[in-house]
Amino acid sequence: MTSAGRARQRVGAVLGVAALGALALGQTAGPASAAPAAAPGECPATLSSAQATTGLVGQGLTVVKGRTPEPFRVEVLGVQPDGIAAGRDLVLIKVSDVPGGHVVDQGSGIWAGMSGSPVYVGGKLLGAVSYGFTSSPSPIGGLTPAADMAALLDLGGAKAKAVAPAATRAVTLSASTRRAVSARAGAAVPSSSLERLPSPFTVSGLSGARLKRLQKDMTKADLPMRVLAGGRAAAPSGAPTERPVPGGNFASVQSYGDVTSASFGTTTYVCGDQALAYGHPDSFAGPARYGANDADAVAIVQDDVFGSFKLANVGGSFGVVDSDRLSGVRANLTQTPTTTPITTTVRNADTGRSRTGTTGVVDRDLLPALTPYALLANFDPTFDEVGDGRVTEGWTVTGTRAGGKPFTVHRNNKWADQDDASISPALGLADAVYALAQTEEEHVSITSVTYDATVSTTFRQLRLSKLEVSTDGGKTWASKGSVRVKAGKKLTVRTTVKPYRSSKKIKTVTTVKVPKSAKGLPATLSVYGGASLDGQGLEDSSCLFDDSCDSDEDSSLSATIKSIESAPRNDDLLVALQAGSDDEGGSDGSDGSDGKGDTLTLASRDVRQTEVVTGARGLDVEIR
Repeated sequence: MTSAGRARQRVGAVLGVAALGALALGQTAGPASAAPAAAPGECPATLSSAQATTGLVGQGLTVVKGRTPEPFRVEVLGVQPDGIAAGRDLVLIKVSDVPGGHVVDQGSGIWAGMSGSPVYVGGKLLGAVSYGFTSSPSPIGGLTPAADMAALLDLGGAKAKAVAPAATRAVTLSASTRRAVSARAGAAVPSSSLERLPSPFTVSGLSGARLKRLQKDMTKADLPMRVLAGGRAAAPSGAPTERPVPGGNFASVQSYGDVTSASFGTTTYVCGDQALAYGHPDSFAGPARYGANDADAVAIVQDDVFGSFKLANVGGSFGVVDSDRLSGVRANLTQTPTTTPITTTVRNADTGRSRTGTTGVVDRDLLPALTPYALLANFDPTFDEVGDGRVTEGWTVTGTRAGGKPFTVHRNNKWADQDDASISPALGLADAVYALAQTEEEHVSITSVTYDATVSTTFRQLRLSKLEVSTDGGKTWASKGSVRVKAGKKLTVRTTVKPYRSSKKIKTVTTVKVPKSAKGLPATLSVYGGASLDGQGLEDSSCLFDDSCDSDEDSSLSATIKSIESAPRNDDLLVALQAGSDDEGGSDGSDGSDGKGDTLTLASRDVRQTEVVTGARGLDVEIR
């Protein structure tokens, strides 16, 4: 038994009889009331949902400003059986301010950030505020029973995850329940469903446009968080410096540094070396690894359209969130979070400004998703605009593979964009990190991401305008129709590219040898600008949050590394002699095909250009 379990056993033995007596009085003598008092302290006895009788009155605690919990009144309106999940009841409640108090009126009802606010009856923990009508200001909400939360204290890891019940994000009240609750509460119940309170989610280092993109990504990935601008916090460098208190602020931190990202709620229960918070999942990851921190509440922001919320900044370290479950999150108060660093250096070639920044990612599952935002957090203040321009980059990803063997991936590239020069480089790196992390043949752990870039506000780009092919060493050229060539001979390829907004023409000549084995095959000589090829970055970055991006998960790590490092750059012209594949069932790609039975690459060559190049041209080739 853990130290927390032994402490609960001792406290329960002392308080058990008194608890039952108090409840018996509450059931026979009408509504009970709790005198305003400080929190009972650590390891309080808990009550079950069966003991949450209609009319029972308790006291809740939460923080409105700073770090000091303030009381509010809670009345039980009823119980929704299996309202949270099968076997998990939801206690329906109405909250109000105590005389002279200003907790509920700050948000015109229950607000985001109250999640986890403990509710006590007679010194015993009834549960945590966790549900509300988030789209309509209302004092009516839902409470996660304390007994369900207390079960997290002795919950294991992978086995518990495998049998976890499905979460109910929205709870629809029946017409009869709605009428009964309205009558008891003396207020109309909104027609919408009770929903899991969204966690205010703050992110530092991002401009308004980037925050909107992040909100869109998280919403599309079905993550119920409201993204807000927040403050920066440094990663803990040693043992925890703070200890949580029931009713106090609680921050679940996914990353520190440039992009400090954290969700905020309230601490429900503290006992020994563990603490519980939220009363609902953060991201429902099961076994988890987030930073657990204190927080400073700045204000309750009233919003009668989208729902009021607590605005807060990350404070000192409590420890590590090690479990993210249906009934809440659990923190280990003795551990220190470890981070994976994303280090970025960005130089502005026009102004001379340069900056190096680091984002330390705690939740490694979010490393691909946070990678582009770590880059944008440095691009935007250094580039100092969101607009056209070009980027020259180099990056390195290090990690360990099966057996703890180290690996390194490195790539250089160039980018150019007329709308947002920063976004494609950021998503390009994220795509590579995602591909490495998703390798299924062996365990892969990424240990660092290092990015270096030089940006310029001058947009430069080349466009492929002409393709010419010669079969006689450059004496005669064909630019239309088709050419005939003998197997085993060379094709001489001349390309013409034009710079953006320029009449200048730049010609390049290269050769491609036709394999002898290609005799009789109908083929095409194709030339592509590197920036016109598929796979130059993600179009929908929300897939990074729910692991739904396209990737070749069946590839080995070695194959993935080779694919990333050898892929054509955006400033390459890819010259390829391709034939239609006769393998209708597809191939594994080892023969040079794309693995889908579509084309067979007979020969290819990359021709480096001075700038990013776009466009494509082709000629039919008859191989004799």
